[in-house]
Order: sequence, then C-alpha cells, then structure tokens
Amino acid sequence: MTEKITFLYDGVFSGAYRDIPLRAGESIDRVVVSEGGRRYKPGGCVELGCFSPAGTYGVTRVGDTVRIVWHYSAFTGDSKTFQIDYRFTGLAIAYDDVVDVNMKVWGDQWPVGLHRLRSSMRLPAPAPVTPRSRYRVFGHPAWVHGDTTRLPRFALLRALDIPSNQFVELRVVFPRRLLTSTSGAQVRPGDAFQRILAEEKADDASFARDRARIDDWLHHNIWRSILVVLALALVPALAVMAFVWWWSGRERKSDYDREYEQQPPSDLEPALVPPLLRQTDNVGSLEFTATLFDLLRRGRFKSKPITVEQKVWGGIRHEQVSDLEVSAGDENVPLTDFEKPVAEVVDYVIADGPRPLSKFRDKIDDARATNSARFTSFKSNVGRAIAGKGWFVGPGLGLLLLILILFVLAAVVLIWAAASGWRSVAPRWGDVVMLTIGICCAINAAVLLIAAFQVRLWRRRRPEAEKEAERWEAFRRYLTDFPRLDEAPPATLQLWERFLVYGIAFGIAERVLQGARIHMPEALAQQSTIYWIGPYGDFGSGATAINIADLSAGFGSALAPPSSSSSSGFGGGFSGGGGGGGGGGGGGAW
Repeated sequence: MTEKITFLYDGVFSGAYRDIPLRAGESIDRVVVSEGGRRYKPGGCVELGCFSPAGTYGVTRVGDTVRIVWHYSAFTGDSKTFQIDYRFTGLAIAYDDVVDVNMKVWGDQWPVGLHRLRSSMRLPAPAPVTPRSRYRVFGHPAWVHGDTTRLPRFALLRALDIPSNQFVELRVVFPRRLLTSTSGAQVRPGDAFQRILAEEKADDASFARDRARIDDWLHHNIWRSILVVLALALVPALAVMAFVWWWSGRERKSDYDREYEQQPPSDLEPALVPPLLRQTDNVGSLEFTATLFDLLRRGRFKSKPITVEQKVWGGIRHEQVSDLEVSAGDENVPLTDFEKPVAEVVDYVIADGPRPLSKFRDKIDDARATNSARFTSFKSNVGRAIAGKGWFVGPGLGLLLLILILFVLAAVVLIWAAASGWRSVAPRWGDVVMLTIGICCAINAAVLLIAAFQVRLWRRRRPEAEKEAERWEAFRRYLTDFPRLDEAPPATLQLWERFLVYGIAFGIAERVLQGARIHMPEALAQQSTIYWIGPYGDFGSGATAINIADLSAGFGSALAPPSSSSSSGFGGGFSGGGGGGGGGGGGGAW
C-alpha cells in the first residue's frame, strides 16, 4: 500500500498521524513514512500531541488499530504531501474462483473533508476487460460523487468533495488464476463471484428503493406525509389524555340539583373555595385580598370608611375617593396557618398607625423582599391546607407518567438506532422511519409532560368534595345573578359582609357591590366596616371608590418577588452502500 496525503496548513503544526483499523486475520508491517522522496527515520514518539525531532516517525498498536505517527515542521500557508508505505497482509480474500480485495481507501474517522481522492490498484497480471469477465471494480458508497474505471492492469477510482467522517471504498474482484501465490491472502473455500455480484446488486437495489421512498415521501406526497407525521406525533398522546380524563379526571356529578345557594354553604375559608372549584393548589392575589377582608370582618383588624383625595389626569385634577382605613384590632382572633402571613403583612403596613387600603401597596413596596416571602408562605400554606382536606383523587397521574416514560424510552432507542447508522447524504428508508417515529415519540412525551401539569385532566374531586363544590358553584352563580334577582335580600349584616368576602375570592366583588347598592338597607350599610360609602351615596363602587380588582392587582404586583439584574475501458459510477472493506480509519494533525 502507498498513500499520499496532502495537508494544507493554517497555523503552526509539528505532527500528524494515521489510524488504520484491523480485522481478524489482518496485519500491517513494513511501514515507511517519507516526504518529497526523503524517508523519515523511525524512533519518533507515538502519543498524539507529543514532540519528536522533525523527520521521524513511529508505529504502535492501539487496540485493533495500527497507529502511524510522524513529526515535521509546518506553518500557515505551507502545503506538505506525505507518503505512507506499508504491507497489508490478509486484506485480500482468495476464493476458488476469484480474489476479493475490498478496502476503504478513505476512512470515516477523518474529521475533515477531502476535496479530491484518486486511488488505483495494480493487478498481479493483465485481466480481460469484457462484460462477461470476472474482473470487476466497484466504488462505494453510491451517494459519494465518484467513478471507477477498469483497465487491463489497473483498477481506478476517483471521488470529489468527500465530507468529513465519510468513507470511500474500492472493491476489486479478479480471477484467482492471476495470482502466483496466496501467502499474503486469506484463503476461503468455494466460489464467490456470483455471490459478490448479488451483494452489489442488492446494495444498489436497496439504495434505489430508499431513494425512491424518500423522494415519494418528501416530494410527491408531501401533504400526506405531513398528515401522517402529525398523526403519529399527536394522536397517541391525545388518545392517552382522553382515556386518562375519562377514567381519572372526569367529575362524577352528585345528586345536587339546585341552581342557587342563597348563602355560603359552609364556613370554608374564602382562600380555599376557588381552589376547590378550580381543582388546583395555586392561589394568588384575589385569595389574599379575600383573606384580608375576612380578617377585617372577623375583627382581627378594624376598618372604617373614610374619604381621601386622589390625583387624576396626571395630577391636573383632584378627586375625593371613598376608602377604608385599616387599624389594629383584636390580636386574639384565632388564625389558620395561611391567614398568619396575611396578618403579618397588614401588621407591617399599619405599624406606624392606621392606613387607607389604597396606600397599602406603597408601604408593602418598602419591604418587598420580606412581604414577598410572606406572600409565598401564604400560598404554600394554602396548598398544605388543601392537601389536608383530601378533596382530590388522581390515579390517572401514575398512568400518564408511565406512558410518558415509555414514550421517552422509545424515542431514545429509536433515535439512537437511527443516528448510529445514519447516512447524512443518502439516508436509508429504515433509518428515516425510525428517526421519524422516534421524533414523534418525543413529541408525544412532550405533550404528555405538559398534560401532567394540567391537574383537571387526571384529578377529580372525591364524592363529598364534589357535592360541596357544586353547592359553592351554585352560591357563586347566586352572587353573580343577585343584582337582577327579585328574591328577598339577606337580612343580616354578617351575611352581607360574607357575600363581599366570597365575592372578592370569586373575582366578582363588583357584582356584589352592585347588588348591595340595589338591595342593602342603608341602616346595615351604615353599620358595616367593610362596605364603604362614597361621597354621592354609592357605596363601594364607581369612579369615586376604591376598586377591588385594582386593589387585588396592586397587592399581587407589590407582593411579587423583587427582580434582579445581571449582566477508456469499462467503468462506471459508485454503487451500493459498501462498508465491508478493510483499512480505512482516519487521521489528523497537530
């Protein structure tokens, strides 16, 4: 074997190497490295990246690979052509009828591409170049741009623009009678010519089928292909989600059939009612505000209606606005774990004296980190309280996660199997199918992962919790529709105030206030500490009163965590897939 490899340099280099893998029965010896007709001397170091005097080389064995390392000196703009000579024993396989020499003349371990490759093999004796001759030349693989030529004494191969990590193979079959000795070959009994032709034809046919299928998939039936991929990517996950919902997330309705509940169905804290209806553990500023008003109602803090002056139109005008002034109350009022952080926030705000609700946000901002931690504590304690109620059951989550894991495993196995044998220039149809299904499995897994966070898909309320939720939903409908109903209004101030507290939790406080303007007796309004009367007699609503929605949104903004900043004969083109030749390997330089 004689290899001539030309390097073009960009930088300072002092060494290069060539790795040649060996199979069973193969060996390499008589290695010589030269440059421009000057032979290098043996004795150079063989570790990659090591340093030895220029003009030396060394040979070593690394597992099943022969490594040839040589040393020189090169700089940017230099071009050097090295010649590596060696004897490759056992590469040729001698059958009864023909000799098969199948060698990777360029290996798939080269990390750089090759612009031009020329290879030739000299036959032991001239061979007839006829269509019926047992002298054949094949180039592999078919997707590399190249050709082969049969001459009586030489088999030739040319290839252009070979990408990195792409092998090129020259396979020459010639009659065994051309050999004078088989001492350097592996001898195997039987005839092989027809089998070799069948292998090559099968490789060609397989490549043609793959290319035809991929062309049909990508060009001729593109919309069908898109629909198939979308179906594979989404339908299995959607089917799983539908089954999980039907089995685990679908609510089993109770025998409750009333449209309205005219008063709160139970003494359940206002912060817990929306999560019961939403089937979630998450709460926010509405629940925080409702808890605050509930503490006012129960006397933990005191409040009284006042009128404050507010700037409008960018400070051009001033307007009298109805507000509630909050002050300290009875500290002995029992509090739940999630009510305590709310009380701590209010205690901080009024530590220097009574303060209007509309001014709470500015004071909260003064210690935003501390109050944000209290808000987080409020939310987490509400979650623990909900868990303690045992309202929900969700066996579907386990099934959902199990199927998700199966999809992930299938995606990993299929994508790995496709990638390990992937041919970027001419992919096999089987690899395309495996890769497509693997990607679809990954998409299904992603959809199920998103679904796992949608608790209403896999979780439902227990029967007793379902009935309670239906009653609270009927009460919410009542508060929403109350302003337009002809039913008798509530008779007690306590009930009116509970209406407002739960209306805040539901996010319909303005509807409750509207109902109060229509139905609430003035005497009760004068007694209330959480309904406030505006300067024009319209309590708790309109442009002249604090807006509950704005107040709640302000709390949510002020209690959010503070942001942080950072900065002439018979020949032809290449055929088949190949890959069975010896030699090959790769190399590089440093």
